Amino acid sequence: MKARNGQIALFLLFVLVVIVLLTLLNVDTFLSVRAKNRVQNAGDAAALAASRKQGSLINEIGRLNVEHLRLVTTVTNEMSEAEVRRLRERIERETVHQQRRLALLGPVDALRLANDAAKRNGMEVRDEFARILREHVRDIRTVYAGGGQAGDPYPEPYPGAWTEYASRIESVIGEGLATGPDNIEFYDGVGGHMLLNRAFYMAISGREWCWFHFNARNLLEEYDNYTSWAPLPDRRKNAMDNSEIFSLHVTTRKCPITEVFRPEEIVRILERYSDEPVSRVDVENSLLADPEQVWFFFEDSRWHTWFNGLALADDEEGYEFPIAGEIKPEYNIRGCAAVCRCQKRVDAVAIESTSDFTWSAAAKPFGTVEDLDGNVGVVNGLRKFVVPCLTDVRLVPLDAVGGQELGTADYGWVSHIRHHLGAYLEHGPRNAQGCFYCLQLQAWERDSFRRSGVNWLKYHSSECRRSYGGHGGGHGGTSHGH
Repeated sequence: MKARNGQIALFLLFVLVVIVLLTLLNVDTFLSVRAKNRVQNAGDAAALAASRKQGSLINEIGRLNVEHLRLVTTVTNEMSEAEVRRLRERIERETVHQQRRLALLGPVDALRLANDAAKRNGMEVRDEFARILREHVRDIRTVYAGGGQAGDPYPEPYPGAWTEYASRIESVIGEGLATGPDNIEFYDGVGGHMLLNRAFYMAISGREWCWFHFNARNLLEEYDNYTSWAPLPDRRKNAMDNSEIFSLHVTTRKCPITEVFRPEEIVRILERYSDEPVSRVDVENSLLADPEQVWFFFEDSRWHTWFNGLALADDEEGYEFPIAGEIKPEYNIRGCAAVCRCQKRVDAVAIESTSDFTWSAAAKPFGTVEDLDGNVGVVNGLRKFVVPCLTDVRLVPLDAVGGQELGTADYGWVSHIRHHLGAYLEHGPRNAQGCFYCLQLQAWERDSFRRSGVNWLKYHSSECRRSYGGHGGGHGGTSHGH
């Protein structure tokens, strides 16, 4: 009887252990699901907050454009030279200077709003989100301002801009970043080179020969060694009109506004957008024909058609994009956007392990304008002249945004671009402090690696099927959206 009681006790103990383990596993599952939901909510909220700010900044730049337009219609034939000079100074101080500050500094405030949204949704400060930005602030204070040894300084959009820009970024970093801006575009970040394409490294890592079949077949077959690469592109020479963080993609143009609009069109714009419209304009006796006036326009290379049917308009191959329904023509414009990455770490209870949940979300502002013919259309419909026109913000697919090659949330990638590629092109591959991307270049340099890819494609290339978007979905949900 005692032996039987002992067996029952052992059985009950075993059952109790199983119950405890199942309970702990359920707890782990609950913690994981909750973390995933939180990080998704935080990423979405951060992207929406940043993009909403982008829209308000463009609207304010547009309002100042219209105010500028009204001021240059001021009749000057009865004004003294001193009064005309003061009018010019007022325009520069109250419109153009403020527009330049909004375009450069405003998007940094968008990062602050995104950061606040991420924190409100339970995200913790992660130092890796700030590390590249800290390095970049040093570049702004030295290279950009001309104090370093990396070449000529970048031209300031207005006096003291670089100091103010660096201080604004430092201020946001000082609050602790719980989200990373994933579509940051450094002035010295350049594209158009295979070594600056993250998908190239991922294809090497995964032996994804089909990627080479579609994107770099000749490179795989003809590559010799690291000396075969073309030099990396020089720094971009475009004007420094925009912030590198969540760029608005607006640009300045110094010209008489009469080169853009006829007098009757100027009247129509002021009737539509100004609180103090004019009935007629006097081109000869005003600053309308002044070639020194600076105006803000939407950047041609960014504010263009977004989708062509179901394919991205700038996708040369024309592969269909997985979207439902049709995009209304007036909203079919790429423009600016914000991509935010959030991460959350969860410690398992049942087993000693830690998991990181990552989510990237993209959002962009939308709106419409009434063009000069009275038709409602895309926001650049007034010959790309910026007016207050953005009224809404929506989450969009990551693949449809682009510009994510230098996201500061990926410290390893940016470090590779900034610190390792130069040495690779000069001396060949090396393992720079365990850099993942350097390890892929080591594999790429092996003849046997490339030959295995060529041989595989020789017999199996017909099996390759292109999947749109490459590796864009590696950091949250699907790369095509939510």
